[in-house]
Amino acid sequence: MRRRLLVGILGLSLFAGIGLLGSARVTEARFTDVEFTSSGTFTAFTVPVPTITGCTVALNGLGIFQSVTLVWTSPYPANGVRLTLTQGTTSAVVPAANITTTGPAGGLYTHTAVLSQGLLASLIANLLGSTTTMTVNNLLSGTSWISTGATRQLAVGALGIGGSCT
Repeated sequence: MRRRLLVGILGLSLFAGIGLLGSARVTEARFTDVEFTSSGTFTAFTVPVPTITGCTVALNGLGIFQSVTLVWTSPYPANGVRLTLTQGTTSAVVPAANITTTGPAGGLYTHTAVLSQGLLASLIANLLGSTTTMTVNNLLSGTSWISTGATRQLAVGALGIGGSCT
């Protein structure tokens, strides 16, 4: 009996202790705490557009198209640029081996692509009497981000006579 009384007293004191502690408080989780700002801006990174600094057509002594040289600057090295040729629905990427790079100078690399008639014909097939769009893009390494393209139009006359780059 004495033991029952002792267990009863201990049980009551336990319940009384819990009652004195009170109930759990409602808290706000850390991830729901929203901060507001009344000023400032947020901008996303944009891959910079390369700058074409030159486009020169070379003709032979008879005025027949031989090659086009495209020169552009970019903050990205050789593995961070791409030159694409488009004629109608046909597109081709110029192999990196056909692009030479110097620099950086003042934070910019200079890229030069000399595209011969033979190389152009192998990439886009019909060069004569047509217009080909040359597009240069910067590529952000380690991502799929690509800049807006800088373009020039290569026009070669019928039978390969003459040429212009605009």
